[in-house]
Amino acid sequence: MKLRWLTILLALAPFSASAHAQIGVYGAFNSVRLTASSVGSSAQTTAWYSGAGAGVYYNFVKMGPIALGADLRGNLLSGNQQKYRSALFGLRLAAKPPVLPIRPYVQASIGAGGASHSGLNGVGTIYSDKFQYLVAGGVEYTVVPHVDFRVVEVGYGRMTGISSGGTAPVATLFSISSGLVLRFP
Repeated sequence: MKLRWLTILLALAPFSASAHAQIGVYGAFNSVRLTASSVGSSAQTTAWYSGAGAGVYYNFVKMGPIALGADLRGNLLSGNQQKYRSALFGLRLAAKPPVLPIRPYVQASIGAGGASHSGLNGVGTIYSDKFQYLVAGGVEYTVVPHVDFRVVEVGYGRMTGISSGGTAPVATLFSISSGLVLRFP
């Protein structure tokens, strides 16, 4: 009986560090390039959006220099009388190399996004809250304790063309951002 409890405790030992969870709140300047392809056509429409984004992450598992957590983010961007918005939730894997003041990370997120166009190449309104996924990675540099500069984050994603009315084009998303992160122990 004691051997079984010892085995269970040893199996859970790597997760004991997860009691020290970490929360990060961030704000960023984002740019997103949306390329929409019409169904059954080779025509493409490309638009750039830029503006503010914000989010929060919560690292709930920490094993040595590796942390696994959840990320919730949103964007409100605009460009050339057009608007883009998104709300995404996903998993985040980050590393803190010993001695170096950087934190590289990758994450995969899903959620909803939408872009409204006012006559972009005669297409009219293209999106209104469609399913979206985004895979992103970046590097954060520690400026002072608990404050990081998000040097760069680059992401690639897709937004479905599923619509409640008519057929909407599928869109490819490329994002790049930079900002500040406040970490709370």
